[in-house]
Amino acid sequence: MKNLIVSTVGTSFITNQASKEERALLNQYSNCSAYDYPENVKELIDSFVPKCLENLGSSDNKSIRRLSAELNGIYGFYNENLSNRKNDIHFLISTDTYQGIKSAEVVRDFIENKEIPCGIFIPQKLSTKNKYDFSEGIKDLLKWFDETIYGYKNNGYQIIFNLTGGFKSLQGYLNTIAMFYADKIIYIFESNQAELIEIPRLPIKVDTEPFEKNKVNLLLLNADRVSNPNDFNCLPEAAFDLIDGDLILSVWGEIIWNKIKYDLFTELPGLPFIAYHSKFQKQFSGLVDKNFKIKLVETVAKVSVLLERSDGSTTELSKGGIRFSPLESQSFEGKILYHFRTDRGIRINCIKKESGLLLTEFGTHDQTQ
Repeated sequence: MKNLIVSTVGTSFITNQASKEERALLNQYSNCSAYDYPENVKELIDSFVPKCLENLGSSDNKSIRRLSAELNGIYGFYNENLSNRKNDIHFLISTDTYQGIKSAEVVRDFIENKEIPCGIFIPQKLSTKNKYDFSEGIKDLLKWFDETIYGYKNNGYQIIFNLTGGFKSLQGYLNTIAMFYADKIIYIFESNQAELIEIPRLPIKVDTEPFEKNKVNLLLLNADRVSNPNDFNCLPEAAFDLIDGDLILSVWGEIIWNKIKYDLFTELPGLPFIAYHSKFQKQFSGLVDKNFKIKLVETVAKVSVLLERSDGSTTELSKGGIRFSPLESQSFEGKILYHFRTDRGIRINCIKKESGLLLTEFGTHDQTQ
């Protein structure tokens, strides 16, 4: 079976190379991004990287597992045999800090030297600097899981979360998140005699009915619409956070929403300042790819929110990253044809109406007129 292995990465691999005084300096800046690091501290970290790679390259399996908690979990999963693993794919989750990124790069380079594909994902703001940054980082990580794991799962990969390395706060969240995204969790405790522990995904059942009843408001909330708790009937308080007076989905609310949203929009949602031509409706009804479908709906919701902010005017549409513009020398029912794009490069054609936009069709550049 092909495996997608997601490993959390800590910084002990780097800090273990430092003296007591150097470690104190590194700890002082441990939550800083690359932009916040003093040059002398960055140079100190950079000086440890070649030594880390040299130690890994010249060590036996037992020593490698002792040097890196992340690799300890991976070696345990493979029973110390990393040969013939080219069909597997690894992703390393790093904090958005200079130390975290450099540590992840060392582990990635080692894995790639074994001819195993390996990438690094760095959730924006993820660090233990403060609660807000940590929460925002977790949400960015959830978005990446939602966009990445879905595709691998559909292509026959077994999803493994290796939580042997990394920070305890991150591991705590991912233990729960894994119950929604992973097939199993692997973990090895810090002990010479410890063996690999495999935790299968539990059959968690979530009451999704309140989310289904509020699906349009949730869709708009995720498109950055300003909302308040009264907009959401019967949803638990734990599904939301209030940040600087703005209502947003909490980490747990986002997990559930990301899990169920693919099955909620069998029909086009009614959205402010958006109408659908029969041609657009027919195209949507014929869609089978759920991932394509939700990306389309989410983009239209983003346009709806931007229109709502300007009471139906299209002036705000240039600010949403959707590239709203007229189509030269093209019209629809005698009106100028416009278009905007999803993040998958799909073009959505539309015309302006007094009450917003009428969506006419969607597809690639060659598929639409």
